Amino acid sequence: MQPKKDRIRPFEPALYALLGALLGAAVGAVIVLFGRGVEFCAGYGAAHFSLYVWFLPVVGLLTAAMLRRWGQGPVGMAAAFRASRGEEKNYPLRNALFQFAGTWGAHLFCASVGREGAGVQIGAAIGGNIGARVPLAGADKILLVAGMAAGFSALFGTPVCALFFALEVTVVGTLRLRALVAAAFASFTAWAVALLCGYGAHAAEVSVALSWSVPLLLRLLVLGAACGVAGLLFCLLRRAFAAFFRTAAPDPLARAALAGLLLAALLYCTGGRYSGLGTNLIDLALAGTAAPHDWLVKMAFTAAFLSAGFLGGEVTTFFAAGACLGCAMSGLLGLPPALAACLGYAAVFGAATNTLIAPVLLCVELFGGGLLPYAAVVCVAAYLFNFGHSVYDQRVREDIVRAAAARLAPRKKLLPLPRPLYPDRPAR
Repeated sequence: MQPKKDRIRPFEPALYALLGALLGAAVGAVIVLFGRGVEFCAGYGAAHFSLYVWFLPVVGLLTAAMLRRWGQGPVGMAAAFRASRGEEKNYPLRNALFQFAGTWGAHLFCASVGREGAGVQIGAAIGGNIGARVPLAGADKILLVAGMAAGFSALFGTPVCALFFALEVTVVGTLRLRALVAAAFASFTAWAVALLCGYGAHAAEVSVALSWSVPLLLRLLVLGAACGVAGLLFCLLRRAFAAFFRTAAPDPLARAALAGLLLAALLYCTGGRYSGLGTNLIDLALAGTAAPHDWLVKMAFTAAFLSAGFLGGEVTTFFAAGACLGCAMSGLLGLPPALAACLGYAAVFGAATNTLIAPVLLCVELFGGGLLPYAAVVCVAAYLFNFGHSVYDQRVREDIVRAAAARLAPRKKLLPLPRPLYPDRPAR
């Protein structure tokens, strides 16, 4: 029997559908403004790259100072996830303002960061604060998850992927089905608002004409495994750079300034190839002309910038790195470069975020339904070969852990061993 506190009242789905639609419209409009600002800042910064890149230490310093002065309380993607699970009381609306200022500044001065983290946090801040004023138990957490879906959907133009991303990313091993109705309406409404405003996705239709065979399946599994390891590598790089910068400069202000100067010099040496969102690399990968090392360098730059304290996101750079990795491996595996780039685009995203359903749907929504079977194979392999790591602060659902522990725990002694070797068995 379903516990009383978890029962859904008859009127709740209809109410959450209405709230989700209203939330999606609000988040969609805000995200269009945010996304247009990112595109303008990134384009203007790229046009003046040789000068503007040297202002990165100032941007890093100002971002760290802003967070120190006004960022008391839950801040960042980890805080949004904790709030969605009820581990934080709220997710302040001021976090949306931090993301606007920090992400626009980072892109204006050519930092190698994305925009997804910022968009998801903007949606989470709006949804959580609306939910806190709704007199329903758990509405703040449900609408926070719905806001995350709306922010992702409006930014990338992938409403189905955004829906499942928000439902599966916050807790490993389950979908947030209680938030399904609100998240679905929020995601599709935000996507519709973005389309009405002329804000579209970076997509391309890819035709596939491959005959299924055992060698093809093996090649796809190898590509997926490589993408999984790439996602794992980003998680490790993120932690390594964070530890290095904390040790080298314990003060966040000095850390952001010094790291900004170092990264500005390195970006300048590359001529700006790895600055910004990485859409230039995606275009090269889809055309089959990306360099073999592009994926690794792009991931390293993004991990370093985010570890140093710059704001933005990772997902768009996952797209770029994955597309470049797929392109690089296409020749080795005998796959069409465009196909391998599209599959890598989605699979590295799934591996780095430890999600499975969302990347498959992303590939279908952006590149066409013909890629579904190939994407499924590659994304499953990537999910297995990231070995459970995620760039986000995820939690395994407790009841799944308890169930697994109960199945693995011995029910009776199989051998006459001393009692200390059976600590799970109560003494009689």
